[in-house]
Amino acid sequence: MDPVRREQIQPSRGGGLHYGWFILVTGILVVGGALGLARFGFGMILPAMQQGLGLNHEQTGFIASANMFGYFISALGAGLLASRFGPRVIIVIGLLWVGLTMAATGLANGMYTAALARFLTGVGSAGANVAIMGLAAAWFSARRRGMATGFLVGGSGLGIAVTGWTVPLINSIYLDAGWRYNWFLLGAIAVVTAVLAALVLRNSPAEKKLAPIGEIPGARAAGGGDKKSASAGIKDILKIKGVFPLAAMYFCFGFSYIITATYMVTFLVEELGCSQELAGHIWGITGMMGVGSGLMWGVLSDRLGRRSMLVTIFLIQACCYLLLQARFTDGFLLWLPAMLFGLTAWSIPGLAASCCGDLSDARRAPAVLGFVTFVFGLGQVLGPASAGYIKEFTGSFAWAFVLAAAVAVSGALFSSRIIIPHWRD
Repeated sequence: MDPVRREQIQPSRGGGLHYGWFILVTGILVVGGALGLARFGFGMILPAMQQGLGLNHEQTGFIASANMFGYFISALGAGLLASRFGPRVIIVIGLLWVGLTMAATGLANGMYTAALARFLTGVGSAGANVAIMGLAAAWFSARRRGMATGFLVGGSGLGIAVTGWTVPLINSIYLDAGWRYNWFLLGAIAVVTAVLAALVLRNSPAEKKLAPIGEIPGARAAGGGDKKSASAGIKDILKIKGVFPLAAMYFCFGFSYIITATYMVTFLVEELGCSQELAGHIWGITGMMGVGSGLMWGVLSDRLGRRSMLVTIFLIQACCYLLLQARFTDGFLLWLPAMLFGLTAWSIPGLAASCCGDLSDARRAPAVLGFVTFVFGLGQVLGPASAGYIKEFTGSFAWAFVLAAAVAVSGALFSSRIIIPHWRD
């Protein structure tokens, strides 16, 4: 165990609120800044940014893919660094970097400068997000891990809800430069969140002389790894049974969901004739539903198993993408795809993080998550570029959504092959 002796560690019961809950609340804000604002804010700002810079859809796809490429190349290293130096410092540095580079996006004067700024934002996003997800494995036992990561991924929905309300407002006040001011505002929020994270986060319960929340005194740690076996090297990660189907599933998610996350607002405005305000409201509902959806699916996965929940989620997402392709322009069916997307999209990262903790141990979990997120990032790189090309070639995003649905079905198939230890699934 860590330098704190075993007899000094207190179980997660007794009087007072366990410090892990403060970690969890702060983690929601971290995810909100690293993903909800930094990644998904792009989709909301995109129509005004595209008009301001005179970009076509293939160029916007390139910019979106640049962000995902930054996330892609950073994810693996972020997990390894978090395992070696502790998640807290990686989270704080990552969020500060995200804030500065989002502000730099607001200063872009063309496709290449915008793509560079978005690439750098992706680098910071991966550092903060991978590290905070890995931190959950240290503060919550396997019995509570799905619930904990479900809470964390709700931060994405929170960030989306914020952008869905604030971006149209600022754009309506500053008609020409509103998209720039939006990036400045989101960057400032990320910096404030980084300061909060530095003050609150701790790398392990041992630093507070506590046991993880939900741990049964005397029980063996989830994953069964002791300190000697808790190596975080690449070769060690690849030897863990179940990592490859988990990574393949995560690739399918990254490719399919990012098409909708990037282009839903543009699709609503350009192809369905929605106003910017209505599209913002629809996107805001997506975010609000996402705040609690990760928790719901996480709790269900703790009780019913990770695999069955992942398969269910992917099939719901496939239906969502096909409904978008159907191009309903009014009534409930206009809102339904966004509702289904919000209900499911932010749950898979939490379940993936839970699976990483289930398959390994608390110390290796950030490195395992970094590896599968690296593969996930490849899907995110390819998704927007493919959708942008399809839009330019066909004149519509409809076939891009069909492609997303097909990849989501593949994700369901890979999910059914994930091997979870018998004590967890």
